[in-house]
Amino acid sequence: MREPRRVLASGRDSDILDYGAGLVLRCSRNGRSLEMEARVMRHLIERGYPAPRVEALSADGSELIMERIDGLTMLEALTRQPWTLCRNAAVLAGLHNRLHEIPGPGWLAPFLGDGNQLIHRDLHPINVLLSPKGPVVIDWTNAARGPGASDVALTWLLMTAGEIPGRGVQAALGRALRSLFVRAFLGHFELGPVRAALPAAAEWKYRDPNMHPAEVAAMQRLVARESSRR
Repeated sequence: MREPRRVLASGRDSDILDYGAGLVLRCSRNGRSLEMEARVMRHLIERGYPAPRVEALSADGSELIMERIDGLTMLEALTRQPWTLCRNAAVLAGLHNRLHEIPGPGWLAPFLGDGNQLIHRDLHPINVLLSPKGPVVIDWTNAARGPGASDVALTWLLMTAGEIPGRGVQAALGRALRSLFVRAFLGHFELGPVRAALPAAAEWKYRDPNMHPAEVAAMQRLVARESSRR
């Protein structure tokens, strides 16, 4: 593989580097294989779903060359233009619905036992890039086969539990806007199955070592509140 240029972004276990000519190189810092993610993205592209195009995978699977997607994340767009809240909530819900129309292939790990839909398990505004050609979903590390309602439940949990930066009025405004966004997003789904999926989805997410105690506590409050409404 040709020598990359500069780091564009860094995640929990990998870096995204410029690779020239409309490409990026994703490098796993701990040598984790990206083969399954490449397979998922190819599977999605073949079915017309907006994911980055895969160009090549290194022999050991730890480096992945893929299409460079230019554009703000949905979260960045919402921060800059909060009046687009309802429109972007509809876009996010549409990405979930389109994804869950794709059957989960047998080579993907099952999630929560029942369900045969392709799910992302991390499909929230940070993982949606708003490119000039339309929204593109990135970071397919957690892709699995399971019930679509569990995917929506996980997004609900993650958006509700995320820490809001700033203090005082700024933080209060951020919480209010987030609440409006979550409500607008959930308005596109039948809430019964999503509420039913919340406890099991939360139990899975609690085991994520990257979750902060405050985030886990926020998820627990959400599960308790919504369980009383079922």
